[in-house]
Amino acid sequence: MTQVKQWLSGISKVRLILVVGLIVIGLGLIVFFGGRAFNSFRQLQYIHEQGLDNGTASVDAVQPWMTIRFIAVAYAVPEEYLYSQLNVPFDRRNANSPLGQLNRDYDLGMSPNGDYPAILDKARAAISAYRANPVITGLREVRAWMSIQYIANSTGVPADYLMKAIGMKSDQVNKPLEIWVDETHYYGGPKAVSDNLQGALDRYGAAP
Repeated sequence: MTQVKQWLSGISKVRLILVVGLIVIGLGLIVFFGGRAFNSFRQLQYIHEQGLDNGTASVDAVQPWMTIRFIAVAYAVPEEYLYSQLNVPFDRRNANSPLGQLNRDYDLGMSPNGDYPAILDKARAAISAYRANPVITGLREVRAWMSIQYIANSTGVPADYLMKAIGMKSDQVNKPLEIWVDETHYYGGPKAVSDNLQGALDRYGAAP
């Protein structure tokens, strides 16, 4: 204790304030990033428990932290279809906006069915409607975040045909291409698999 007092008496008040300030900032950063890491862990755990990573999730698993793109991949529903069903204008579409944020942006309030944002009801209804009556929205370009099932639903091209084009097993049909490429060390990486799938789409239905 005596040594601590001697050390404190040997530094100026300005330096002491600076030291204390840096310690407080450091602790704040630890709490902030620690909290984010914990939330990410809980989300990953939820994804696995609900089957959001293998295409078996119930529509009730949709949560406010999920983005349009996440839902599109998890449920193999085209982004354009989701935007249309959620009434999101073309010039305000951001695939990385969480549903909770969209709910606030459009002032949708809380659901009459429970203590959660009303947009969840809309998203769940959109997924159910698509499953009951799939709509081919088309696809401008194959992207690495898409799954084979997503591409098949968007284009109307059979998933089996697309999987055969890149040598994918049927139990991986709902896995995002970028994850599949990383796991299988696909030659040429994400760009190669995207190009190969685009070529397969272009050849589908063409005259022999």
